[in-house]
Amino acid sequence: MRSLFLLSATLVFIGCKPAPKVTQYEVKSEAAPASPTAQTAPAAATATAAAPVAAAPMAAPASMKAEAASFSAPKWGKLPTNWTVGPENSMRKATWIVAGPNGSTAEIAVTVFPGSVGGLTANINRWRGQVGLAPAGADEIAASAQAAKVGGIDSQRFVMTSPDGKTSLDAFITPKDGATWFFKMKGDTAAVEASAAAFAAFLSASQIP
Repeated sequence: MRSLFLLSATLVFIGCKPAPKVTQYEVKSEAAPASPTAQTAPAAATATAAAPVAAAPMAAPASMKAEAASFSAPKWGKLPTNWTVGPENSMRKATWIVAGPNGSTAEIAVTVFPGSVGGLTANINRWRGQVGLAPAGADEIAASAQAAKVGGIDSQRFVMTSPDGKTSLDAFITPKDGATWFFKMKGDTAAVEASAAAFAAFLSASQIP
């Protein structure tokens, strides 16, 4: 009987030896990385920081918008046959959609604001950014200006094309009575270039109030 008791005790002792392994496994589990919730937060923050930031449109205070709205619309010349009236926009005096060759299109936007709206350099660099060009200095911008007429008023014309050649912008800036008028055609290069002469002729024949 005593032998049987000793044999049983020995088996119990041997069977209990793996216990430290269980304890060791539990320690490793506690040393594992933090919960998924804790891991997700930094990842989400990183993704947010890495997301591209869209270029902000030109901001105008409410007072400037109200004053711009007080200007009457120009008396337009004859509309070219490939232009159609675009959707209404409270910030614009007119919008036209230009149909160009091979399905190309462009949009013409007409706006007016009191004052110089930040000055020539700021406005041209904003447009340059819209077609993927780097900002230019005041001297380079002044040198790129073309003399033009809008309704008989001396104006400046600026033409620019994106680095890949796909997008172009053709714009006229006209100062009158302490305000600045902007006539901008932007879109597929084929459409902008095909309508460049008609755009200039149309503005020359129009009358700014």
